[in-house]
Amino acid sequence: MMAWSTYLGAAVVTLAVLWWLTWRWSAAVKLPLRALAIAFLLTPWPVARDTDALGPAWVVTMFDTLVQSDADPLRAGAPLLAAILLALAVAGVIHYLRRTR
Repeated sequence: MMAWSTYLGAAVVTLAVLWWLTWRWSAAVKLPLRALAIAFLLTPWPVARDTDALGPAWVVTMFDTLVQSDADPLRAGAPLLAAILLALAVAGVIHYLRRTR
């Protein structure tokens, strides 16, 4: 619980800095970038097949890819990619709705 609290605090600070850095950019660039960062940082996934403990999906993917010899990197990579694509689609819809208004 303490590790998740620390991670989420750091993720919120990272997202706040990203928000501040992109506030003057055009919406066509900043909305997908913000959506990508949110999906990348906040998608959880089980750290192992036989446990309920969750970790950030990008960390699980990196661990499976670089450290474990028999692990499948797509175990957490595929859901992470799906979350990123969903976030980009939502950002596209928001951008479209803002432009038509």
